[in-house]
This record gives sequence, structure tokens and C-alpha cells, in this order.
Amino acid sequence: MNNFFLALCLSLCTWGITLAQEVTPKTIVVKQGEKTLVIDQKTQNITLKPERFSIEFLNKPYQDKKKLFYAAKAMLTDNSQFVNEYESMSFDDISFFSPGTGFAAPFDKNQFFPFLSEEGHQYLYYASNSDHRINKIGKQKEWDIYQWNLDGVTIDGNEIKWEDYRIGELYLYFVVDQNLNNIIDPDEHHLIRITFKK
Repeated sequence: MNNFFLALCLSLCTWGITLAQEVTPKTIVVKQGEKTLVIDQKTQNITLKPERFSIEFLNKPYQDKKKLFYAAKAMLTDNSQFVNEYESMSFDDISFFSPGTGFAAPFDKNQFFPFLSEEGHQYLYYASNSDHRINKIGKQKEWDIYQWNLDGVTIDGNEIKWEDYRIGELYLYFVVDQNLNNIIDPDEHHLIRITFKK
């Protein structure tokens, strides 16, 4: 019995160390099944199966009362000409990130279909167990570890699962304003070019 608990403790410790090594304030992680991809470049190409995947990232707690609005912003498009050219710009000067362009999509722990649009973004935050659009899955020093699950996209009001997404590619621009300066700093943004292959 003691050997079982020792093995369990070692397994959990190893899992915690592995998780901590994968995601850092300068990276995000894409997970699908047993596959883990560390996104450490400003623009990075990856290949996924046309099924649910998640994005994990670090941020500080969202504190509405203190006006500390730590949140991630994500814009999804099928535009193959979209490029990562917004570094050092203010969110106010970027049409799809400017105030009022965040989609207020309902959060469902079981399924999430963000909007495919260059006219707005997904505003991803975790304020409390009852007020959130992402999952809080752990802690790493002063950071919280968050997870955003994607089951497909919403196009013209219709929820399309990845297996039915006929375009075959997705461009996801992901920004975490970690210092709340309202500017996209060098280590705060990633453009992920996703190709879906069966």
C-alpha cells in the first residue's frame, strides 16, 4: 500500500513539473489528446486533427473590484493573408481588438464554438467559479494556468464542429496583456496557423 502512495505522489509531482515546464509567461500550449505543442514563436504553423483542442496559458487573476482586468484576447479567421503585424500597437488602434468588439459568447464547459470573424475577438477571462469564459486548471507561482477548449467555430450563427469545417485552415491570433498596459508587447502575442488533417 505504501508503494502505491509513493508511486502516486511521484506521478503527480512529475505531472506538475511537466506542466510547469510546458507553459511559461512567454509561451502558450496547444493540446489535443496526447499531443502537446508549445507555441514559442510569434508566428507558428501546426497541424491538428479536426477535433477538439485546447489552449493553455498563464495570466494573473481577473479582479473586477480592483479594476485589474487580466484577460486574453483571441481573434479567429480563415484569411490566409492575415499576418502578425500588431506588435507595439495599442488595442484601441486595432479594429478587431478595440473596445466594444469583444464577443459575449456564453461559456459552456462541455463545448465552445468561438466566432470566426476579423471584426471582433473572444474576450477570455476567469473572474470566479460562476463568472468565466475559460477554465482555471492550476497555479504556477504568481500565475494562474488557464485552459480554453475549442470544439469548432461559429459562422453566420451556425456552430460548425472541426470535423465539418471545410476550409481546412484556421488562423488564431492570441494575445495576453500581462502588464495591463493596453499594448501588444513582444512576448504577449502569437499567431497560430492551424492546418486540420485527418
